[in-house]
Amino acid sequence: MAERRTDPSARPPASRTWLVVALALLALRLPGGSGPMSDPHVWRQLDTHHVALDFHRHGIDLFHPAVTWLGDHRTIILNFPITEALSALLYRAFGPDPWWDRMVSLAFFVVATLYLLGLARRLMPERAARLATLAWLAFPLGQYFSFVPHIEFTVIAGVNGFAYHGVRALTERSWRHAAGAALAGALAALVKGPYLAVALAPLALLLLRTWSWGNAARAALALAVPVAAFLWWRGHADAVNARVPDWTFLPDFYKEVNPLWRWMGTLAERQDPDNWFVIARRLWREVATPLGVAFAAAALLHPAPPGEGDAPGVRRAPLGARPFLAASGLALAFHVAFFFRLNLWHNYYQVPFLAPAALAVGLGADLAWRRLPRLGPLPLGAAAFALFLALAAWAPWRLGYRWVDWVRIEAAKRAAQIVPPGGLVVASDVTTLPPTDPRLLARMDRYGWPMRAHEITAERLARLRAYGARWVVVVRDDARPDVAPPAFLGPALAAHEPVLHAGRRIGELWVYDLDRGGWQGGGR
Repeated sequence: MAERRTDPSARPPASRTWLVVALALLALRLPGGSGPMSDPHVWRQLDTHHVALDFHRHGIDLFHPAVTWLGDHRTIILNFPITEALSALLYRAFGPDPWWDRMVSLAFFVVATLYLLGLARRLMPERAARLATLAWLAFPLGQYFSFVPHIEFTVIAGVNGFAYHGVRALTERSWRHAAGAALAGALAALVKGPYLAVALAPLALLLLRTWSWGNAARAALALAVPVAAFLWWRGHADAVNARVPDWTFLPDFYKEVNPLWRWMGTLAERQDPDNWFVIARRLWREVATPLGVAFAAAALLHPAPPGEGDAPGVRRAPLGARPFLAASGLALAFHVAFFFRLNLWHNYYQVPFLAPAALAVGLGADLAWRRLPRLGPLPLGAAAFALFLALAAWAPWRLGYRWVDWVRIEAAKRAAQIVPPGGLVVASDVTTLPPTDPRLLARMDRYGWPMRAHEITAERLARLRAYGARWVVVVRDDARPDVAPPAFLGPALAAHEPVLHAGRRIGELWVYDLDRGGWQGGGR
């Protein structure tokens, strides 16, 4: 048999060069890792860090994690806290520090990266797979959320693992990989189950392409375990969350018991074109970046011939990259349309776009590498991809990531010196969003209830006193002078000070002790 010739333009970049670039892109995360927690979405990071801190102090109880914004009740389930438990183990060994939360996130990101590379190799030529992995490492949204205290890449590691093992289970008719898909899928289902849909749709298409009763049984195993895990955990979470006291007298209070209405949003939100523009703009700027979008569009023209340029020993899936990406795209469209409010409010709900976007960018960049002319020894496609990596690497700084809220940090530090440990606090700051805002309470390391300053009334405080509330903390940012404490709290004033950072005044702090001066709660 004649030896098959490989088109020289399909050869992948040298392994050593690729590895150096990949490690350099991974290292982009490290410079911002030693400072205080930052925005965007420091809110969720503070919750994640506090759950780990509570595990460190009181023992790891995966079934009853604690947050700061439910008074002394504390317990609520937002996700399966495996990420937080691993952080707590590191706290035990090295001391409690958000650095270890970041390292856990990074470890799951590395796992997700390895799974993505393995998946890409089974869908496209080796060079396209390597370029896809570099794109994944460079995307701005991935750079940020892979090195903050957050659960997103715990889920994505499970989703990518589910896709990788699922492809191999169906392509190679392997029960071992079916079991791997079941375990990886269970992790994703426990932490944030809906993200699995991104992998389910293309795997369903692959099952049709490779149909046999054996493959149907393998797919059933791979799916049944995650579904069972999801249903069991949601039942437990709803039962635990239903025990939160009835605090409907507090502004915007609700119980986190299967609140689909809150996650989905309203028809009016979907009918506002500006809301769709917000999400589309994030995909353009934070997920793929403009040049990445151009590469992804070029992927539609890639022939992706089976066998050409494949890694040795890798068996390409019969589905191909473009049908896989089309099915993933449909699943992502459903993800946005169904969980519209979450996608609108939180940019991290676009994290599931990263893997399909990386595969598309890698495929399109490989096509550019093949088809564009050379400039001397340099392929123009390689130069264009290098420009994409450089722009994506710089994008987090241009997008304003890692903004530090010094007003809340400095105010919380001072308030914690006044409010004793165990004191329950009604906390109000610049843009408090009740009932789940940890941004002041978590930084104080105190429990309590967040409330807007103008919604603090004597009646509400009197009712919270029955649950142990004693302290009221109000913070004003000098850039937002409209925030002020209610006048009726005057007799309970314990401290009124400027908030300082680096020797400069940036805000104002009021601390009230409701046991002080015979305060009886008169007024409004």
